Amino acid sequence: MSEMGGPTVRRRRLGSELRRLREAANLDQAAAARHLECSTSKISRLEKGKGLAKAIELRSLLDLYKVTDDEARNQLLLIHRQAAETGWWEQAEYEQVLPSGHGVYVGLESDARSVQTWQLGFVPGLLQTEDYARAVLSDARRQSADVDRLVHVRMQRQARLADGPDALDVWAVIDEGALLRPVGGPDVMRAQVQALIAAAERPNITIQVCPLAKGAHPGLAGSFSILEFGPSDPRVGYVDGRGGALFVERDEPVRQLIHDFDRMRAVALDEYESAALLRDLIAAKETQ
Repeated sequence: MSEMGGPTVRRRRLGSELRRLREAANLDQAAAARHLECSTSKISRLEKGKGLAKAIELRSLLDLYKVTDDEARNQLLLIHRQAAETGWWEQAEYEQVLPSGHGVYVGLESDARSVQTWQLGFVPGLLQTEDYARAVLSDARRQSADVDRLVHVRMQRQARLADGPDALDVWAVIDEGALLRPVGGPDVMRAQVQALIAAAERPNITIQVCPLAKGAHPGLAGSFSILEFGPSDPRVGYVDGRGGALFVERDEPVRQLIHDFDRMRAVALDEYESAALLRDLIAAKETQ
């Protein structure tokens, strides 16, 4: 098991290991639930990393699964303690306003090594300016204080883009329509395009623009991201929609998302052509 990762990834890693140990012991989730005197849904949530057992429950499960090696037990208990840490995105002020499932995504993103992302209709959140993000997130149904917190979350996520050995690698394919749509007004869009030009010059960020002239492509089905972690942790897909967030973890659907993103990269302008298009957009806006 990898030593890297924050609380979200550690919870998922611990859950995956508990599932592996249960299956190696030839037990089903119902047997684990009877042992802990809990519901099978709780065991399912623990094994998916969506919850965290108490330390006494973890030790009891390890007894049930006949894990007697002290080193193995201590390693799992250490991961459990680390998984119990609270991420900044899990603070009450943010949990109250984040859409369902988005807090989990932010936690995964904070632990990821790389993200490949396609956002239909908007600039990806990781590359948004504060003013653009505020225009996107403002809603008559939201109080201004809630919008402020959501914008802060979006800006805080971008701390992972800072230079350094732990910088997040981002490969973004951006819809040309998102660059032409005046979200927040002309001044906000001009600043947003300028920010994209600057971001594309960073070694850990690759930006491609998908032209409207390309016609139909896989991205028209909706926005999605693919997150990659350490060698011991499988890639996770994230599909965002009006019905809520969907995390894609099974091998075949993840491979399909990877295939779709590769097709998106193939139909998009390359990074040099994309940078030229962004500069042309700025020049056009300055003459308006």
